[in-house]
Amino acid sequence: MECIVHFEVMHGKEPKVLRGLIMIGKNEEPGEEQFVQMFARMGYKVRLTDPDQWIFTPVDPAADYRYLRIRELDRGDEKKQDDHELNSIVANLLPNRNRPI
Repeated sequence: MECIVHFEVMHGKEPKVLRGLIMIGKNEEPGEEQFVQMFARMGYKVRLTDPDQWIFTPVDPAADYRYLRIRELDRGDEKKQDDHELNSIVANLLPNRNRPI
């Protein structure tokens, strides 16, 4: 299965949001080594320094980025969350009986 890794790279003061790809087995969770290898393929030589926040820092102190942070893992599972933006758009398009047209 494909697992899309949504992460941010902190360059200077502004984070840059990127994505990476890891292949995993069904019902399998990606591990630290898989993330480190994925980042290495993308040119980021890192090590995990904060496992609770999934923050990776450069191995080379002269690197032009300060850290990478995994924000989300997308395994293709169906998400059961409310889409607040979509709900707002639909609410604005539907006629409101309390306001005149």
